[in-house]
Amino acid sequence: MTTSRQIFEDAKHLLVEGKLAESIAAFTKAINSGEKSGIAFLSRGVAYLKNHETEKAIVDFNEVLKTDDKNARAHYYRGIAYLTKDDYKDAITDFDKTVELDPENGAAFFARGTAYANIGNDEMATKNIKTAIMFSEAGIYALQESIGLIRTQFDKTMSIMSGKRKPSEMTLTEDEVKKLKKWLGEGYKGGSN
Repeated sequence: MTTSRQIFEDAKHLLVEGKLAESIAAFTKAINSGEKSGIAFLSRGVAYLKNHETEKAIVDFNEVLKTDDKNARAHYYRGIAYLTKDDYKDAITDFDKTVELDPENGAAFFARGTAYANIGNDEMATKNIKTAIMFSEAGIYALQESIGLIRTQFDKTMSIMSGKRKPSEMTLTEDEVKKLKKWLGEGYKGGSN
C-alpha cells in the first residue's frame, strides 16, 4: 500500500516535470489520505496557479496561512495569484508581508513593483523594481518563474519602462531595463499591451 507521504513525493516529481493536472490529482490524493502539511497545500497551490486555476490556488495558500501566517512563500504565491487576477491591492498586501518576512526576496520586490506600475504608482514601482534588480542576481530563477505566472502584468510594466507607454514619473534607467530583459532571457519577447 502506498503511503500518503509517498504519494506526496510522487506529486512533487510530477510538478517538477510540468505534469500539472497529474500533480494536482496526486497532491489531492496525498492530502485526502493524511498528508495535510503546509507544504502539501503550498505545493498543490503552486500547481493550481501554474495550471491557471487561480481561485483554487488562493484557497490552498489560505489553508497554509491559517496555520502559519509567517510562511513567506505562501504570501508570495498568493500575491502572484492576486496579481494574475488584476487584484493589485491584495497582491501588494501579500508582497508587503513577503518582504517583511524575507527582506532579500528580489522576486517579491519585482512583483510588488509590477503591481504598483499597473495601478499607476510610478514612484513605488520604480523603487521596488530597482530593489529587485539589486537582489535578483542571486535569485533570478524565482524571478523568471514569476514572470511566467504574471506575464500580462509584466508586459505592461516592461512597456512602461521601455518608453512605449511612458508615465510621467517612471525613472528606471535604460541600463536597468536592459538588465531586466537580459535576466529574463529568451522568455521576454517584448511588451504586448
